[in-house]
Amino acid sequence: MKNPSPGRRDQFSREELEQFIREKEQIRHIVGQIGGKPTPASKIGNIAMMSAIILTFIGAFFLPEYAHLPAIEIGLVLLSIKIFMFLHNEAKVIHFQFWMLSSLEWRLNDMSKRISSIDDNLQSIANDAD
Repeated sequence: MKNPSPGRRDQFSREELEQFIREKEQIRHIVGQIGGKPTPASKIGNIAMMSAIILTFIGAFFLPEYAHLPAIEIGLVLLSIKIFMFLHNEAKVIHFQFWMLSSLEWRLNDMSKRISSIDDNLQSIANDAD
């Protein structure tokens, strides 16, 4: 079997690289949709949430003494909500990554089985030829 000419090999490599980059961008877009990359709406939500938390903690010192504790408690509740939102988004990303890795593993196992069967077929053809 002839090896492809060097020019053809380089062209094939560029095509493969371009295909890989397109797939990578598509996966990056999908991960971004499920929470891996912040969207403009989530950035605004994060800024609003953090501003509210900071304002409640700072504002607690400027309120009358009887309102210090409720203001700090409200800030802690907002902070807890923000932490839960962060953990939820991270769980979605981790689940997606696990799904992708599992899918890749299944494909690799399938390809390994196919290669083994091709190898067996080639060996039986070689034995028949002898």
